[in-house]
Amino acid sequence: MEFSFDVDALLPERITVLDQHLRPPARRPGTTTPARVDLQQQIMTIVDELGKASAKAQHLPAPITSASRMQSNRHVMYVLKDTSARPAGKGAIIGFLKVGYKKLFVLDDREAHNEVEPLCILDFYIHESLQRHGHGRELFHYMLQKERVEPHQLAIDRPSQKLLKFLNKHYNLETTVPQVNNFVIFEGFFAHQHRPPAPSLRASRHSRAAAVDPTPPAPARKLPPKRAEGDIKPYSSSDREFLKVAVEPPWPLNRAPRRATPPAHPPPRSSSLGSSPERGPLRPFVPEQDLLRSLRLCPPHPTARLLLATDPGGSPAQRRRTSSLPRSEESRY
Repeated sequence: MEFSFDVDALLPERITVLDQHLRPPARRPGTTTPARVDLQQQIMTIVDELGKASAKAQHLPAPITSASRMQSNRHVMYVLKDTSARPAGKGAIIGFLKVGYKKLFVLDDREAHNEVEPLCILDFYIHESLQRHGHGRELFHYMLQKERVEPHQLAIDRPSQKLLKFLNKHYNLETTVPQVNNFVIFEGFFAHQHRPPAPSLRASRHSRAAAVDPTPPAPARKLPPKRAEGDIKPYSSSDREFLKVAVEPPWPLNRAPRRATPPAHPPPRSSSLGSSPERGPLRPFVPEQDLLRSLRLCPPHPTARLLLATDPGGSPAQRRRTSSLPRSEESRY
């Protein structure tokens, strides 16, 4: 793939590694250095054109590799440059390989879910005119050495049939583990995922100390026996003054007294002479039978006893007969 600018001067190495910053690599000594902004713009142009070519080759509706996607994700892009063919002395690009780590939920051979974060093959493209020349294997092998992974440890995002044949031919990856997502993993993927945990430094130190020191451990401290249920004094409500229920006196002696202090905001009173006096809080309605019963049970006041003893009106029976007369007769006397 050719470009209008000098690719050979922009990418000095045969395989260039680009990260999310898309910074131009170090330049060779003795070469002219244009503005750094122009160099980054040229790298972004290469990434965009390679993504479009890959999407077209895979019949995708939109490119999955672009400069904006590279800047928003922590992906790594390996770009392979053609050093033999130099059209007009500007160089050309053979292809690229994009990888990145992703958190995935994958199924193992027992159909159990596993949360892993493997290195994933996200996009792989070699120009159509330069395929079957060993460039794809050269680029893939360089990535494996740079990332320090094995081929069966990779997860491939929506691989094409060409990529599956490529992995089967060069790395003997044939048997896949069925998944419910778009990623493909091969047999042996979980070989390094469930290693037994190594003993910690503290555990090994304690084991060595126990082997050297034969002193038996200190006996466990005995706890005091629990108290019996009978020794616990039951809770008595008679010892609490606030739990005692006061007997309420009968009506009308049980009326609540008025407050001594006036309210903060007294209600407005009428200035007319016929205004009704202020009343205290009303008691709830008492039935007639209960009222009569309380009056009969209420002892007479000492003052009432004194009045009865000094009343010249006669006996109580006579007073009852006198009070039973009509109101007009009483007024005569």
